Amino acid sequence: MLVCCNIHDNLNELTSRPLNKTFDSISSRPWNLLNKTLADFLPPSCHAHESPTFRHFSPNQDAISNDSDASLPQGHHLVYFPPPVLDSDLLPDGTDSLHSPGPPFVKRLWAGGSLVFNNKMKYQMRRGSNAVCGEDIVDVSIKGNEGQEKVFVTVRKRMASLSRLSMRQGSPSSRKLKSDLFLNMERPELANRHGLDHIGPWAIIESRNLVFLREKSKEEAREDLLKVARVVKPVHTPNFSVSLTPNANLLFRFSALSFNAHRIHLDPQYTREVEGYRNLLVHGPLTLVLMLSVLRSQIPEGKMVVRFDYRNLAPLFVDEEMRICVRRDPERKDKFDVWVEGKEGGYAVKGTAEIKDIIQYVKEPKGAKES
Repeated sequence: MLVCCNIHDNLNELTSRPLNKTFDSISSRPWNLLNKTLADFLPPSCHAHESPTFRHFSPNQDAISNDSDASLPQGHHLVYFPPPVLDSDLLPDGTDSLHSPGPPFVKRLWAGGSLVFNNKMKYQMRRGSNAVCGEDIVDVSIKGNEGQEKVFVTVRKRMASLSRLSMRQGSPSSRKLKSDLFLNMERPELANRHGLDHIGPWAIIESRNLVFLREKSKEEAREDLLKVARVVKPVHTPNFSVSLTPNANLLFRFSALSFNAHRIHLDPQYTREVEGYRNLLVHGPLTLVLMLSVLRSQIPEGKMVVRFDYRNLAPLFVDEEMRICVRRDPERKDKFDVWVEGKEGGYAVKGTAEIKDIIQYVKEPKGAKES
């Protein structure tokens, strides 16, 4: 009973943690390095765009265009706002403790999530801009029978470019008040200013669904290695697909770019003997970037993804072919099905996307009020 109470106390503590704010500069280097990391694994049509003016990025280009209005490609935010965690604060598996419910739930997996993108260009995070990410834990639940429980943690991340906020007008005190309201993510005040039916000033609102598991014994890890995974085949035929085989270099480079020391992506012996997987696992966020990259190639000019929801259903492994598939909804022109198949042809990730028109940014004359 005492253990059960401690678990629930830990879960309640997670949702009461204060907002964590991280500031970053949307510099060229992470953007460019992610492009180069992915370039050999994707066809040119799927390479990240620089801006609405420049449709595709050449992987041999040494730097991002001098166009200061180049907006961050969708999914590239995953290599910005790294968790500011010391090595001494990492858990034994290499993960940070920012979202951990604590013992006995010490193993973390990425279960899925959702992203909402602002289709107003004036709110995009652009090259050279300063940006902020506000992160909080919005939901925690525990499921499963006693001894086999899993803890599900939903993390919300709200990102915006500081240079595009309405903080340039009014007295110094009123500008500071607006800044404080924004940086502290005060929802009621922001709702009054921007409304609840729109993404408001945020460039991206992301929800990440993490699942925490109990540590496996060595015997349980060996048993898991012998299990034959259930394969669920997709029912639809894609309109477009890209097949690729992720290698250890790709996993290492993405780990470095995202400041991620999780050993299941880096240490094959640990992954087999402790976690019970046959080889290194492909990152959940890396798979997300790849899905958005392939999807982007199928979206008409002048439109963009405004919502993307996905669930990770089965692990993807290093040195095993994966296939990223895109299907246009035959009944809705603004909807796409996106999924990833593992080497056996079964679902590994399943997602849906909604697209809308891009609302171009028109510089307003001095003195005009921002919407």
